[in-house]
Amino acid sequence: MSASVNLTTPADVKAYLGLTGSAQDALLTALIARASEAIERYCSREFAQLARTEYYDGRGVPRLILRQRPVAAAPAPVLIDDLDRLFAPGSAIPAADILLRAEEGIIELRRGDFQDGRLNIKVTYTAGYAAVPAPLAQACILLAAALFHRGQQGGDGIASENQGGVYSVTYAGLLITPEIRELLDPYREIRL
Repeated sequence: MSASVNLTTPADVKAYLGLTGSAQDALLTALIARASEAIERYCSREFAQLARTEYYDGRGVPRLILRQRPVAAAPAPVLIDDLDRLFAPGSAIPAADILLRAEEGIIELRRGDFQDGRLNIKVTYTAGYAAVPAPLAQACILLAAALFHRGQQGGDGIASENQGGVYSVTYAGLLITPEIRELLDPYREIRL
């Protein structure tokens, strides 16, 4: 799986590392892609602003928590609650009957509840960031730089080796440091 969007640019990583010229551009582009993918995986979400269509079970409550956020206000999300799962365009819930909490990715009905059913709610919406938030970009710069440094030091990711008796090797984990975690945790989704 690749990242939905690269969270920084080679120019920003080069500036952070104090590099000039274009000799490392291809490598930095690849490292940014790997770092962006690792960040999306760590945060359990995609950050690119994309159109989405998702199906949910109705639970007889007025609230629905979407899989992605923030939700773009325009175009407004289209919801269809249909127990037969035909999802005809004319059966959409009027926008005036929907309260959108865009940052949280929550939709609430102003009146009534979603019908209790299996995959009876279809939501078409746009979610993600039009521009990468600064903390995500900084986390990506730090992670790409750490990957770059690891490569300069041998690149194999070996944290330690023991050759006495039986050979053993310990590999370093992904380089998500406490500083990077602090930048990412506000964007992390907790899936139940």
